[in-house]
Amino acid sequence: MKKVLFAFAVLTALAACGNKQAAAPASEGDKSKEVHFTEAKNYFFKNDSDILPASPKITSEEAFSKFFGMATTMGENGKATEIDFTKQLVLAIVLPVTDLATEIKPVKVEENGDSLLYTYKVTTGEKLAYSVRPISIVLLDKRYENREVVLINEQEITYSTTINQYLVEEFGKHYAEGEHCVPIHSIVAVDERNAEDILIWGDFWVFNYNLVGDTLKCVSGGSHPGLMHVTQTVNGMEVTSFDQVEDGSRYMLTAKEIFGDKYDAFQSINSDEKKREKLRAEGLARYVKEQGLSATMYQDYGWPVKNLE
Repeated sequence: MKKVLFAFAVLTALAACGNKQAAAPASEGDKSKEVHFTEAKNYFFKNDSDILPASPKITSEEAFSKFFGMATTMGENGKATEIDFTKQLVLAIVLPVTDLATEIKPVKVEENGDSLLYTYKVTTGEKLAYSVRPISIVLLDKRYENREVVLINEQEITYSTTINQYLVEEFGKHYAEGEHCVPIHSIVAVDERNAEDILIWGDFWVFNYNLVGDTLKCVSGGSHPGLMHVTQTVNGMEVTSFDQVEDGSRYMLTAKEIFGDKYDAFQSINSDEKKREKLRAEGLARYVKEQGLSATMYQDYGWPVKNLE
């Protein structure tokens, strides 16, 4: 359902444990050093945990035990990886419940200034006969305990430029014009099995702003949930078509048709307004930095001014 954003701000967030998200890696001027990590195996997210970890970083056994339990099975490979919190810390990613075979693959962890950049990739496969809660747990040396963790979804990086260009060109022009058109998106799932028709389900947003002093003031904008079809051409990736969720009384029906077995994951992500707003603030902050703007705040019509992340 498209919502013109004059009186409120809503934006969907990638399901990632309330952590700080990044849509792109560090700039060329930043120096990053790769950090060794170990994957922890045979753990599960406890069903009685009614909340997700507030941060991907967990530094104590007590905090870890609130969310995770051992899934020990027979055989040497069935033992849960030992964690020594006197020497190690945990980075944990927990995704919404799904009935699709889903794997979270750690790619790399990099030390960058006072931050740790943790790049990961999510792959989805066939429909299962049961539901699962995908998790990933990696172990780092305890000396990184005080570093801020920035999660980087590799798929967001891969398709970000293509998606953003499409949003600006196809949707930005249909809203009341502003000085700055800022696209922000949240990917629910990606199916890369057919390179000629890569499927990207998500909630895609466009905001138009005017810069007044040090504040980006929202002129217009809206949400466009749906399924993007992307293909690789000689000139790079491009969106070939977009199956969009309809407005009004057909919203629920078309959302279920388009998202299919990913509908619950979409709803889970879309229902957390705090995370949606956090994602928007971070997206605006990146845009301001990339464009060299002087803005330090943003504001929706009729709402208080907010600081950029």
